[in-house]
Amino acid sequence: MMKFSASLLLFALASCSHSNQSIPQSISCQEPKGIPAGDLLLFGEMHGSNEAPALISELACSLSKSQSLAVGLEISSADQPLIDAYLNSDGANSDQAKLMSSNFWQKGKDGRSSSAMLHLIDDIRVIKDSGRDVHLFAFDDQPNTDLERNTAIANGIRRFRSSHPGMKIIALMGNVHAMRDPMTTSEGPLIPSGALLSDLKPVSILITYPRGTIWACMPDCKVHELTPRSQTNNSIGFKEGSPLGGYNFSYQLKSISASPPAAK
Repeated sequence: MMKFSASLLLFALASCSHSNQSIPQSISCQEPKGIPAGDLLLFGEMHGSNEAPALISELACSLSKSQSLAVGLEISSADQPLIDAYLNSDGANSDQAKLMSSNFWQKGKDGRSSSAMLHLIDDIRVIKDSGRDVHLFAFDDQPNTDLERNTAIANGIRRFRSSHPGMKIIALMGNVHAMRDPMTTSEGPLIPSGALLSDLKPVSILITYPRGTIWACMPDCKVHELTPRSQTNNSIGFKEGSPLGGYNFSYQLKSISASPPAAK
């Protein structure tokens, strides 16, 4: 049986297995303080940690108590039918296998298809089962196209916003994509997804961390050590400003640890 992320405390009538689990009658979760206002929150992460997806679970649980909410993930948008089917399933092992049958899970090893990301998707399924109006959408339009990656991500988010006007969105993506300002790289000018979405007034939040590890492809796909990235005041939680440009806020994690690919 898949374990829920540690960020959620889920109370159900029965919990022997996903295949016979009763719908939770109530959900209790941590409520982060100082969540930035805005209808479109872009969270920039280093892929492949346990803690960043757990943060999004925590926020989804907290915010969905009082409003309709959508969670966006940097997953191929072609996987949306598989995601929808899983969210409407019992979360059994067979349901999980169908969700992970795509190339994204079977061939992707860059941290976006981690075990922690799979736990996040299951957390959203449980929150949805409790009766809350919560959605989960994949916004990466790049696979099998010639689209530049930031453009592809912005297109996917814009498409969901167009069909769900006014709904609050929290989207988790690589930290460069979430930036609101254009930048110059060794390969020339780059316009991040956050900048391409400027007309939607996104709020960009950099997820910062102490020393730890991630599973990522840099370039080898394996566990990598991280040096700390935080502001001078490295207290846990939200704060204005960021150690990198292009962000309105940052969120300091207590720890960061590697989450390997969900598909073995």
